[in-house]
Amino acid sequence: MTTLPSRSRVKLLALLCMTLNHFAHMFLPGSSPLAMVLTGIGYFTAPVMCMYLVDGYFYTHSRRGYLKRLAVTALLSQLPFWLAFRIPFQLNMLFSLTFCLLLLTVAEEMKGSPYRTPLLALLFFVCTFFSDWSAFAPAMVLLFLAARGVREKKRYGFLFAMLGLSIDAVLTGYALHEPLPLFCFRLFAVNAGPLLALLIAYPAEPAFTRPDPRAEGAAQKTPAGAVPRAAGVSQWFFYLYYPLHLTVLVLLKHFVFV
Repeated sequence: MTTLPSRSRVKLLALLCMTLNHFAHMFLPGSSPLAMVLTGIGYFTAPVMCMYLVDGYFYTHSRRGYLKRLAVTALLSQLPFWLAFRIPFQLNMLFSLTFCLLLLTVAEEMKGSPYRTPLLALLFFVCTFFSDWSAFAPAMVLLFLAARGVREKKRYGFLFAMLGLSIDAVLTGYALHEPLPLFCFRLFAVNAGPLLALLIAYPAEPAFTRPDPRAEGAAQKTPAGAVPRAAGVSQWFFYLYYPLHLTVLVLLKHFVFV
């Protein structure tokens, strides 16, 4: 029996966790313990996708094509995103990944340019104030970029997610004047996803970073023990799942669970 590559399994798990998060936001009271747990489990997705975005930037055969796929799917997803969450002037998480891919391009391709820092600051600003995942996405992408080639350092991206979510949970609990048991439960719940990512996605990473296929002689320089790209679920499934699952949830909310 054919088994999926480890990364495909992790991506499928990320989609499931994201769906649980969106279900909680759309169908459950935000202060309910179940909503907190499902929302927290959904935070598995952001650090995993940011980590894979960095790897994809270096591995893809066409960065322009990669950017185009993300941008087009982000545009297709914006209407379902607005209908699902009713958040004005906020862009969906595929826009976050699109901006982060541009951030990676600026960081890598404009070294030494006087425009590099202003452009990085601009992209960080846009991600923070106009797109889903806020400052978490660009910060995690830069952490995973700094960790490239050193597998152990990738843990810092997941730990950063836990720290940021913990601070947000503390501020939320304080603003709502939550009783101590509920406050502690919220703090535990928001860390469920990043902790799962640290325990599941991080161990699934290969011991060696795959070489940039565009580098001269990359195929001949692959270190022993490196894991080559394996066939798995179609990449278009991962792109199209986001707008399609939001559309299904919107239809369920407005026509079934009225």
